[in-house]
Amino acid sequence: MEAIPTSSRWVREANARVVLEHVWDADAVTGSDLIAATGLSRATVHDVCEELIARGWVHEVANQREHGGYRKGRPARRYAFAPRAGVVVGVDAGQHRVSATVTDLRGDVRGRATRGTGGGRSRSTERQEIVSRTVLEALAAVPAPAPAVLAVTVGVPAPVAGASRTAFGGNEYWDRMNPALAEHLAGRHGWTVLVDNDANLAALAEGWRGHGRGVRSHVTLLAGERLGAGIVDDGRLLRGAHGGAGEMRYLGLVEGVGSAAGIAALARDGARAALAGPGGAGSVLGALDPAAVDAEAVFAAARDGDPLAAAVVGRVGQRMARVVATVASIVDTEQVVIAGGVADSCGPIVDIVTRELPLYFDDARPRVLASRLGGEIVALGAVKAALDHVRRHALEIALPVRG
Repeated sequence: MEAIPTSSRWVREANARVVLEHVWDADAVTGSDLIAATGLSRATVHDVCEELIARGWVHEVANQREHGGYRKGRPARRYAFAPRAGVVVGVDAGQHRVSATVTDLRGDVRGRATRGTGGGRSRSTERQEIVSRTVLEALAAVPAPAPAVLAVTVGVPAPVAGASRTAFGGNEYWDRMNPALAEHLAGRHGWTVLVDNDANLAALAEGWRGHGRGVRSHVTLLAGERLGAGIVDDGRLLRGAHGGAGEMRYLGLVEGVGSAAGIAALARDGARAALAGPGGAGSVLGALDPAAVDAEAVFAAARDGDPLAAAVVGRVGQRMARVVATVASIVDTEQVVIAGGVADSCGPIVDIVTRELPLYFDDARPRVLASRLGGEIVALGAVKAALDHVRRHALEIALPVRG
């Protein structure tokens, strides 16, 4: 993209960044508002706004006289951010499902799409194709005109180093989950593509629109089929040397835990095993098709007083108390949020964990909460990551010319 044409290019770009930052989050602002906010001169403010209008990031809005704000004198020029100058896409590329959310540049949803993956050992090309088609379907749901895609972020259940690659070698599952998705999508569609760990993106979502707002240190536990942690310490996402800071393979070494299996898997498998035992005949879960005995059914039966389901939930809660205790001991966090599709049902788990934590802590126990962001938390965090990227690099992006 061409730089701002001026002999003092660096100064002009710095001024443009300052003005754009203030306009991005504001309603319509006047030149006087921007002068007060930035300390720039009136002439500089209006010159920069003209440049941002030409670039497509800002537009001039109707003057206040037309809306009754002025009775006499010269009306002030007012400027506003152009949130529909382009879109970003957040993708949750899970093992069993891929979902894509398209938003404008303020995070308002404009399109969504979801596809199943079959959950099997699909080839790399098949997974790449599923992710690509899901994004295209979400974009097709956006009302015309076709939007300019400024950034795409994909969340995967694998550690990610840098902006796209899974650095750990020899893990077949991680390699399947992230088969060079950034390179494929960028090469095929010309998009700017970032890939990140799904739990990291869930933590971003909690910090943006969930329980993490205003909390400097918090952990988000994705707790579906497998556990993964997004760790925010003093306002910064911790990644580790190879992107694996939140990986929980160590749980295989923890007494009373034994693996990184998540709440959904533990509830489902625990209930099915219990139903096969001597006490299974009296449970309401026994009347269900075995394939229908999932975590949601187990939690619902426990709420209704089914003893077998309640016992399963109790065991899962005690196990999760140990998980939370180990995480909180390592990172000394203020808060742990249990997130993902199971979060809506996890009130009993949160209660058990909160009750059990004093067994492992004398003081400084973290708050434990269930996320309110539902099953779309990873896609939401991916949107946030894409928006942050666009915002950091806005003046390097050439927006399309609208006719």
